[in-house]
Amino acid sequence: MMKLALGLVAATALLASCGSSGGNSEAQGRIVDVTTEYTTSTNPTTQYAGCDNISNASAGRSGSTQVKVEFAAAGSIQSIDVSLAGTTNNTADPNFTTNIPAANLKKNSAGNYQVLFDANSTTGKLLPASIVVEPAEQPVKAVTTSNPVGSFYALVKVNTATSSFTLTSASLRKIPVYSNCTIQTAQPLSK
Repeated sequence: MMKLALGLVAATALLASCGSSGGNSEAQGRIVDVTTEYTTSTNPTTQYAGCDNISNASAGRSGSTQVKVEFAAAGSIQSIDVSLAGTTNNTADPNFTTNIPAANLKKNSAGNYQVLFDANSTTGKLLPASIVVEPAEQPVKAVTTSNPVGSFYALVKVNTATSSFTLTSASLRKIPVYSNCTIQTAQPLSK
């Protein structure tokens, strides 16, 4: 039992060394990053964006922004609740929240858990496609933006058998949201 406790303390210290971290006596975790399928073209560094209305989008995606939440976790996890919270009032939007059982969590090539979902401004819902079918990860696309409407960050509530704790990406990355985005397309060569 002492070895397990020392292991949990060591894992907590390692996870707390970077990013948003937390834990309890049963599990520990930290958010590694939060990204979207859109980036602004005016920023030389990667600035991800959320978009309410997208011009030049592929069929069925004119109101959707795919969000990827990557987190590390260790211990006895029953499920997680993923939420998006607006920076205006710092509370999770009940429409943009979903629960994922531990058995449905997927790891990426880095060994971190990765949750992909669409935040659909048309329906005002977080569509957890990764629970039903493993969604294809959307390629990152450069967009021009107009009409900023706020920003969001992710919350990951880790549920264990006896309690829970919440991780936040607010100190890592806040994703600005724009009312209008246009996906940049390659221009044909002129003759």
